[in-house]
Parts: sequence; C-alpha cells; structure tokens
Amino acid sequence: ALMASKEALEIERRIKSVLSSNELSIVYQPIYHLERNEIVGFESLSRFAAKPLRTPDIWFQEAAGVGLGIALEAKAVRVALQGLRRLPTEIYLSVNFSPEAILSGSIDRILGDAPLDRIVLEITEHHSIDHYTDIAKTLRPLRKKGLRIAVDDAGAGYASFRHILNLAPDIIKLDMSLTRDIDTDRSRRALAAALIRFSQETGCKIIAEGVETVAELNTLQQLGVVKAQGYLLGRPMSLDNALELLEQLGYSAHNANRAASANGVGRPRSGVRFKENAR
Repeated sequence: ALMASKEALEIERRIKSVLSSNELSIVYQPIYHLERNEIVGFESLSRFAAKPLRTPDIWFQEAAGVGLGIALEAKAVRVALQGLRRLPTEIYLSVNFSPEAILSGSIDRILGDAPLDRIVLEITEHHSIDHYTDIAKTLRPLRKKGLRIAVDDAGAGYASFRHILNLAPDIIKLDMSLTRDIDTDRSRRALAAALIRFSQETGCKIIAEGVETVAELNTLQQLGVVKAQGYLLGRPMSLDNALELLEQLGYSAHNANRAASANGVGRPRSGVRFKENAR
C-alpha cells in the first residue's frame, strides 16, 4: 500500500508538472476529402516531452488514475485551439474529449469563445458511457451553435456501437483495426460496409482512420468512403508544417481563395500526395 501511495504521489507530481509547463504539445494530422483532393480538417494529437518518455494514452490514463485526467484533457484542447486560430477558416479541427470531461462542465469553459462550426468533438471508444441522456443534454446547446460530434475508433469494440446509437453523431470514424488490410480481409470489409451503409441511412459522415496503403485507400473509396486520414495521406505534423502544407496546396490563411473559387477563379489545389508515405 505504501509503494502504491508513493507511486500515485509521483504520478501526480509528474502530471502537475506537465499542467504547469510547456511539455505538452500538439501535432496535427490532415483529414482529406478524397473526391475533392483537398484537406478539410486536422485531428489534434497530444505529444509529451516530459520524462519518463511514454505514449500519450499512458499519460492520460495515469492522469485519470490520480484525478487529473480532466485537467490534462482540458489543457490539450486549449493548446490545440491556439493552433486553430492560425488555420484557414475553411479548415476544421478535431479535438478529443472523454465522457467524464464532457459531464464535468469544463467543455463549456474551454469552447465558450471558440468558433464551434470549425470544431469536431471526438468522443473516444475506449470510455464506456453510463449517462447518454446527460451527455446529449450537455452537448445540445453547443451542437446548436455548430459543434459537430464524432464517435472515434468505431468498430474497435462494443462501446463505439452504443455511442453511435445513443449520441446520433455527425461523424463516425472507422478505427484503424477495420481499415488495416481491408483490401484483403473480407470480414473487415463487410463490417466497414455495414457502418458506411448505416451512415448513409442516418445522414452522418464517415472518416476512415489509419489508412497506410494505396490498396486500402482504393478499397475504402470503392465502399463509398469520402474522407480519410492516415500515414499514407499525411503523418501528424507540427502546426508550422501543417500551415506550410496548406500553403503548398493553395489554401489562404485569410480565406481569400474561398471567395475566389466562388467566382470560378480559385487556385487549383494539388491532388492527394501520398506515395512517399506508403507502408
């Protein structure tokens, strides 16, 4: 018990150090509209420079274990939203929030002044939800102002199907466990096709995650997937690199190209470039 208590105190010290420092940063992974060959958004992903070096999921898991999970999630979203200010106005940003963080009320404080029509809130599959009615009630006023909801990791476990049925998301994100080898695995293809059909029936959108090969991408497109992300299309990158990529593809930080394209004189955007990233 003493060892467990000492370990918890050490974890708490580490998390508090991250909360009060710049050791948490955000990388941005592009989300492509495949038919239009353009980036429509980025998913924000946390990275930790603090010692000991470990994966982000462990940082969040440990933070939750010592009662600091919501605080750490809130910090990650705040840092991500600072980047949103520098992205072109036609680009949206996905941020991750747990059910516990949503119910804590901190979401209103964090998103209060943010452009909600440019934000997608991803609710992760790994957390089970007991109070769907409360979550829907909390999110309703934000959704009315333009916030979109995504169910993350769909197909990775039972919880995601409950989320989809109870939260009526705007977006369903196909987990990489479904997209991996979907070109050669009939079972994965069948389950993905069922979710895509469900999305068509209910009016929500599908984004395929974890796309790593051209064959996977081609199969997903044949199934009707229009939006995707993954190493094939673009790895998570710094905000500066994301802005540089957008500039190369003809986006304007001041949104001038939207007005131009409305008049039929928009700058042509490059097609999806992915071969150099192929698995």
